Amino acid sequence: MTWFNWFAKNTSQGEHKITAEDVARIVGEFNKWLPRIQGIPEVLEEITFDEAISYFQSDRPGNANVKKGAIICQEHPEGQLLGQVFLDGNNHLICRPNGTPYGRQLLAKKSDKKLTDLFGERELIAFELNAQESGEYEFPLPQNIVLEFGEWLRNVVKLPEVIPIITYEETIKYFITDRPNDPRIRKGAILRQPHPQGYHLAQVFLDKNNQVVLSSNGVPYGRQLVARELDDELLEVFGNKKLIIVE
Repeated sequence: MTWFNWFAKNTSQGEHKITAEDVARIVGEFNKWLPRIQGIPEVLEEITFDEAISYFQSDRPGNANVKKGAIICQEHPEGQLLGQVFLDGNNHLICRPNGTPYGRQLLAKKSDKKLTDLFGERELIAFELNAQESGEYEFPLPQNIVLEFGEWLRNVVKLPEVIPIITYEETIKYFITDRPNDPRIRKGAILRQPHPQGYHLAQVFLDKNNQVVLSSNGVPYGRQLVARELDDELLEVFGNKKLIIVE
């Protein structure tokens, strides 16, 4: 069973119609919040239709009001600025409690033919997402850490160059060798996000209430990295989860 329908092909029918006014409002709100929307740090050579659609599946917020995914395309000196956001049934952005929209932004030199053909002359295309099935997108670990990932991730140290592979042993070793001297720390957490070049991982430290521990200047203790591959042991530990906790 597919997880989305071609809403972009059905914008003129039914109660889910996206009007020109909706498009202007959505794009305007996206641009307003652009500085605070999670971004992929490097310019991509190409963004494909499959990669864009996969994001709506892998990063769908745990919010019952999510009904659609929208892709915004704007010209940029380096190619194209693409934004991906989530909408409710009334075509309003799905936002975090602090008002920041769920979604991402990225720069790509070009889109593949399938995505280019879909946009045509339009600035926005949208897809109706299927209702979540029982048990889907549920996290047995503290979900707020995952949902707020993009909110604090930009404050962690800058991304290094892409590494070929990261192992489970290496991630565990980091929690031992780089553990800050902060009595609040009780656990470590590893978060996994899809990335065009493999996997985007963040390692942070948690307190006894599973809250991210911040340093005195408000920056989370931890690191980020991009790895082309995870070793078999790390893949097995993650399974279908985005987050694992190490105590």
